[in-house]
Amino acid sequence: MDYLIYKKLGFTRLSEEQFKKVITDSELLISSLTRDFYNFHSITDDLNSNDDFFVYRATQYQTAIAIQCDFADESGATNLLQQQTAGLTDVTIGRTHLSRTGNLFNSLTYGKSGVVKTAYDILGNTGLLYRGVSSR
Repeated sequence: MDYLIYKKLGFTRLSEEQFKKVITDSELLISSLTRDFYNFHSITDDLNSNDDFFVYRATQYQTAIAIQCDFADESGATNLLQQQTAGLTDVTIGRTHLSRTGNLFNSLTYGKSGVVKTAYDILGNTGLLYRGVSSR
């Protein structure tokens, strides 16, 4: 996704320089979450399709990436490691265990993926998160 698409989707929070810092890792996180669907299918074909659902799915995919970019920049987690580990909450040293509950990063992200829940929720209605097995 490029900056023009980010702007076309209505996102304005990031400058082009900020966008460039977070786009690659944000795309990797969303792509991983969708099991690389658009690495095997053409997003351009979906966006130009006559099938409204294909257009919807591709647009929601791009929107999820844009949301993830905004979240990565706002949270300061601008690379994959930071996005996936910023929510560490437990430390054990010997028999002493410290647990920090209520971590804001953990409450905003899906599991340990580093993907902001809003982006995850958007993808939920597209079928891109489906994990079932074909019965054929």
